[in-house]
Amino acid sequence: MRKAVAAIPLLRAAGVAGLVAASGLAPSAARAMEFSTVPIDNRCDETSCRRAVIAEGEITSDAPAQFSQFLRRQLQVPGLHAVVFLNSPGGNVESALQLGSLLHDAGAAVVVGRPVMLGSQAAGRKRSSMGSVGVMPGHCASACVYSLMGARKRVVPNGARLGVHRMSAKTWMLDPAGGGAKGGRIFAGDREITALRSYVARVGGSQELISLAESIPADQIRMLSGQEVRRYRLGSPSL
Repeated sequence: MRKAVAAIPLLRAAGVAGLVAASGLAPSAARAMEFSTVPIDNRCDETSCRRAVIAEGEITSDAPAQFSQFLRRQLQVPGLHAVVFLNSPGGNVESALQLGSLLHDAGAAVVVGRPVMLGSQAAGRKRSSMGSVGVMPGHCASACVYSLMGARKRVVPNGARLGVHRMSAKTWMLDPAGGGAKGGRIFAGDREITALRSYVARVGGSQELISLAESIPADQIRMLSGQEVRRYRLGSPSL
């Protein structure tokens, strides 16, 4: 893919603030999402470098702003392509929608996987995707799936894992009986679901997937089959 990432404004998806969806695909203490780049051929120098983006970790509240700042820095060097390798256990839903909007407006192709330099000794099945870079299938669960929806082109290699469940947010309150702090959980209401459906409609995602996700208990994860990935328009096996 030869389309370069464009500078874009940060969009805010109101109505889902505070709702998260952390999956069971990674430890609960997952690292916050970090962004980096990977060369896609061997022709890199100080003035030009053909490269793709890596986004890996939990989608925290500041992930969209960090991504915007990251893009501004990277665009100072020619050669940045609108290809993002994504791996995430989920995170903050509001931030996931903002991140998905950024990916959508940039015309990005998102690959659920980790880049692997071809010819390396990395373990696992690799799928050649571009230049000297292959793909090791990755994972994208919970809120991450909504970020994936924002991509103009979605790639889910064979072996990649996608999972969904209900949006929720943890709450804490003092026990009036004197038992200390007591935890609870709240779920998305009509306003939050409407905001989510509006976003999905804008980026061309599947409304059916929202219904499926909201039917799965928040403490469980529903892994999607390859047939379901195609049915809900989440991606094809290759670019």
